[in-house]
Amino acid sequence: MGEENVKVSVLMLTYNHERYLAQAIEGVLMQRTHFPYELVIAEDCSTDRTRDVIRQYWEKYPDRIRVFLNRHNIKGRRTVVRGYNACRGQYVAYVEGDDYWTCPDKLQRQADLLDRRPDCSICFHSVTMMWDDERHEPTVFRPNNIQDTYVLEDLLETNFIGACSPMYRKGVFGDFPAWHFLPPVGDWSVHIMHAHHGKIAYIDEPMGVYRQHSGGIYSSRPASHRLKVAIECFLVFRDALDHRYRRLIARELSAYYLELARTQLKEGDVSAARDSVQSCILESVSGGRWLGIPLVRTLVEVHLPGLHKWARRMCRREILGRS
Repeated sequence: MGEENVKVSVLMLTYNHERYLAQAIEGVLMQRTHFPYELVIAEDCSTDRTRDVIRQYWEKYPDRIRVFLNRHNIKGRRTVVRGYNACRGQYVAYVEGDDYWTCPDKLQRQADLLDRRPDCSICFHSVTMMWDDERHEPTVFRPNNIQDTYVLEDLLETNFIGACSPMYRKGVFGDFPAWHFLPPVGDWSVHIMHAHHGKIAYIDEPMGVYRQHSGGIYSSRPASHRLKVAIECFLVFRDALDHRYRRLIARELSAYYLELARTQLKEGDVSAARDSVQSCILESVSGGRWLGIPLVRTLVEVHLPGLHKWARRMCRREILGRS
């Protein structure tokens, strides 16, 4: 397959995905397109038999699969950069080795949309979230506010792009900036780098599965950890992006710090909750956002726990009295 013929490159990042990788690869190979596409697998020195699975498929489909095996474990961020730079297509679709696609027309539909919308640098779709241990029913992950087009400001409020759903317009920026390696979550920063150069088109149909399992680095961690990860991302974005986004980011940070404080209180870490409330107030001032009664309630709980307990008892008595 010549470089000039590749319209879409599928970038698959994989590490210790022996149990899931075959399904991920099959989801790519089943794609029906009117154009040539390639699968670029970037593997980060797994400790299980992931490379054996890759070898089996590469030997069977050497004309459709290109493989990049790291000599040493260099972590996901650098592996993504290496794989992305190796992609030859006009567009790059991304999927990790523990997720998979369910719609055979996914690549064609996304590429057609980006062809029609030169103002867009990303196209994504909703995904189905599934839990391997079946502790939750499958659910569709989509933006809260359904639109056909989003912009960078929307993405700076929350990361609503499922990890196995984006297709990027390659070449809208030069080298990966140094700040890409700083946030603890890599896919959000890649979305933002592309959204800085175009709009974000959305297809409201689940065409892939985002798998939640015990081996997931992010999904398996407690709620307070996930909130801290989001906050750390926001802090990096605030320093990296134009000053016109600072107020928006401060508003989002204030809400995340308040949610973190509430979570830390549930976990019994009152000292950490006090620090989070203080950060919430500082960001509220910077962002011009007052969080009202929830913030006051949390302030009382962290600084005057006795008063908070008394107020809760009085509220219960009033409710019981009315009933």
